[in-house]
Amino acid sequence: MVDLSEINNVAASFVFQDLLDTEYFKTYKQAYVNTFATQYFRQYRNYSNLIKYLNEIYGYNVEHAKGYAKRLRAESNEWRNCEAIFTEIIVYRSYIRLIYQGIIKSIKLENSECDLILELSDGTLSYYEVFCVMPPLKISKSIEELEVHDIKTHTQDALSSIRQKVLNKIDKQKQLSKKRNNFLVIEINESLVANDFVVLSSLSSGYKITYDKNTLNVIGEGFDWSGSIFNDERLNFLKGIIYFFLGDFESHKILTNPNFNSTT
Repeated sequence: MVDLSEINNVAASFVFQDLLDTEYFKTYKQAYVNTFATQYFRQYRNYSNLIKYLNEIYGYNVEHAKGYAKRLRAESNEWRNCEAIFTEIIVYRSYIRLIYQGIIKSIKLENSECDLILELSDGTLSYYEVFCVMPPLKISKSIEELEVHDIKTHTQDALSSIRQKVLNKIDKQKQLSKKRNNFLVIEINESLVANDFVVLSSLSSGYKITYDKNTLNVIGEGFDWSGSIFNDERLNFLKGIIYFFLGDFESHKILTNPNFNSTT
């Protein structure tokens, strides 16, 4: 169990006190004070950080923080939608530090354009689309068992795969299609699939192992990038894909698009 007095102090400092009474925040609080609630508890994605991150955003830009709070109120009973908003909050908050370091000039929110716009110190703009990947899991009636749906996040053709989710951003949501510095940020928000293999396997042609036909010894293995998603012309205006796991944006990784059509 965690120190309740510490949690109460964090909550008391929250600029949006009414959110503490919403179902989403109450669920996170319950998980945070009960370390056995592993399906919700995360080192980075937790009740304390959710409050702290929103407070930090409020300290930088009041209206932006109010915008996130408004969305959390509206979706308070929809867990997955709120988790997606939390992803945006995590990413936004991480870049505030770069502003104080002089690396970034400002952060802009223009919903008609994208989820996040970063203005660098030289005036260059980068446009970010952010989304959260949460494969559907089913909790069985028995506490001892966890029934898991057929997870195909790591594949290339399944609608639930990372690759198809990226293409859906372009084809159906009409995003990442303007000639500019576009980035896609993906958070894998499920511990069962939070690893590099899931992302790299889906964005490549998969992990391939080659055997010697005579000896059956392994003579080569690795991700096959001959069928890279970046070979698709629909991604020509996507500069890179950033991905991270379970709220830990500080440890994010980036795949740059070798076929990016530069705006310069």
